[in-house]
Amino acid sequence: MPKYNYKARDPRGQVQAGVVDASDEASALKRLRTDGLTVTDIRITSEIINVEQVRAKQAAKSVGRDEVIAFSSQLSVMLDTGVPLSDALDAFLTQAKETPFAKIVQIVADRINSGVSFSQSLTEFPKVFPPLMMSLIQASEATGALGGMLGRASVYLGKDRKTIKQIRGALTYPAVMVGMAVLVTVFLVGWVLPRFAKIYESKSAALPTPTRILLDVSDFVTGNWAILLTGVFVATASIVFAMHTDRGRRLIDTCKIRAPIFGPIFTNFYVSRSTRTLGTLLDAGVTLTDSIRIVRGVTTNMLWDDLWDEVEVSLAEGRTMAECVLNTRLIPPSAGQMIAAGERTGRLPEVLEKIANVTEEDLDESIKTGTQLIEPLVIIFMGFMIGGIAIALLLPIFTMGSMMAK
Repeated sequence: MPKYNYKARDPRGQVQAGVVDASDEASALKRLRTDGLTVTDIRITSEIINVEQVRAKQAAKSVGRDEVIAFSSQLSVMLDTGVPLSDALDAFLTQAKETPFAKIVQIVADRINSGVSFSQSLTEFPKVFPPLMMSLIQASEATGALGGMLGRASVYLGKDRKTIKQIRGALTYPAVMVGMAVLVTVFLVGWVLPRFAKIYESKSAALPTPTRILLDVSDFVTGNWAILLTGVFVATASIVFAMHTDRGRRLIDTCKIRAPIFGPIFTNFYVSRSTRTLGTLLDAGVTLTDSIRIVRGVTTNMLWDDLWDEVEVSLAEGRTMAECVLNTRLIPPSAGQMIAAGERTGRLPEVLEKIANVTEEDLDESIKTGTQLIEPLVIIFMGFMIGGIAIALLLPIFTMGSMMAK
């Protein structure tokens, strides 16, 4: 029988902690309440550490989101056709290959067979199953619509994966091209230029100004490469350190939203992701307060964290969410007006889903526009860096005849 660690307060308000045996979490809570305790925290535990479970938790880091989506989709279909949850998990494991994800599903199935709830079993692997999925499953356990909720989770995760791939694709292209330009420039300055310098020096002729400047830069780089490399390392380490501080993160997050080309991309991404998450959770019966806490984890931006803080305070004071979103520049005014209308009419989940669909279309357009603008800028940058070096190297060749005559 599973064991549960708990923290609770007795009738006098004193904090107590201990372990209780029960078939599931609900039974454990019922037993503790019968003893007059008010439970503040309860979690499943085990006295014996299973080596395979430890390995599975370590392997959870390598599980891809595609596997979770396929798992949710297949399980949803089987449950909707009347297959019990334990049988559906066994069927999934029968056709699954020996992968880290299969080991995790096996542990989940074993937990369920021992009386642990499905949602509680998934909480052991937070790196595999996202908070939204677990919240939908918790809501479905109260309503009995687990199959539908898993299907909804599968659709949400699929759309979220598509959006993330679009963002990565838009950012990867310019990063790769600029990186290649920098590497080629370093190669030319550090290896090719010194060899040309020996040829030009042996002719002791007056070199064009661009060539002299380039050779001076090459001499400086080759003569001080250790200092320059140390400087690059220190600068990189400083940036990484700053990214882990609140001030540095806030600066980077502000640049993401206000950048000329990438700003609209990130803004549409945050709006579509947050509204779709909120709409999905609210439509599943999750409270608005709990939904806000989950949404905080999908908009990884400190400016958006501030917005969700304001929304939580507003809800705690009995005000509406619309009062916050209408007074922020993070959410477009049109979306804020739609949210306000949805709260007034009681159709907020439906309205949020519509906002997400429209914003995703805007995201596609902003990515397309941004890519079209980035391509010529990258070409100009590469032409200026590499082409400038090539021209500076070739200028003396045009006067090579006079140089050879001396």
